[in-house]
Amino acid sequence: MKNTILTLLLCFILLLAGCTSPDQVSEWDPNGVIIEAEFVNDFTLTTSENTPWTFSEEAQNTTVVVAFLFTNCIDICPIVTHNMKWVQSQLTSEERNSTTFLTVTVDPWRDNVSTLHEWKTGTNSNWTHLTVNSSEDNAPAMTTMNAVWTNFGVGLQIEENQTNTTARHHPDDYSVNHSTGTVLIDRYGDQRVWWGDNDWVLDLFLEDLRYLIDS
Repeated sequence: MKNTILTLLLCFILLLAGCTSPDQVSEWDPNGVIIEAEFVNDFTLTTSENTPWTFSEEAQNTTVVVAFLFTNCIDICPIVTHNMKWVQSQLTSEERNSTTFLTVTVDPWRDNVSTLHEWKTGTNSNWTHLTVNSSEDNAPAMTTMNAVWTNFGVGLQIEENQTNTTARHHPDDYSVNHSTGTVLIDRYGDQRVWWGDNDWVLDLFLEDLRYLIDS
């Protein structure tokens, strides 16, 4: 009788386990800010080497680290770039092969191919840097860039003569004010974690990245 009860109890436990989804069994609580249900829409931009770069092709089946910066930034952007370099240096060879690092400009009017290339080499940031091949307002490349900013929730304004104007056009004399973060994307193309530019904790960021690499 006792053995029968134990057998029935075991079957009941197995039945419950079979009815529980993997998400319910293991809920991940990242160190950064969790992003809910935001898929990366495919896009093609231009690299600092003046070649086309398409997300679905180049980042396929990798975990992606993407930061939104600009070369005229003298405070937080160099720090974020340094942070990304440190994180990249901590990865094993196998982990690096499973990871794509990206920098996307938020100032394509200044950050043309040559300017972005100078930034990349000057900061020794050995990963893909993306801009547009034309910064004219009606250019298809700018339409794509605007869509990318929107997809990643980039808050962007241009400051002109002490008057804020919504970005998507630009004056001759301006500065960029942006509220962005670094986003971690899993290998399925889902945005998973957001780290504010001023909120980096290197070890915790690396922990989040490694979780996604291993998932």
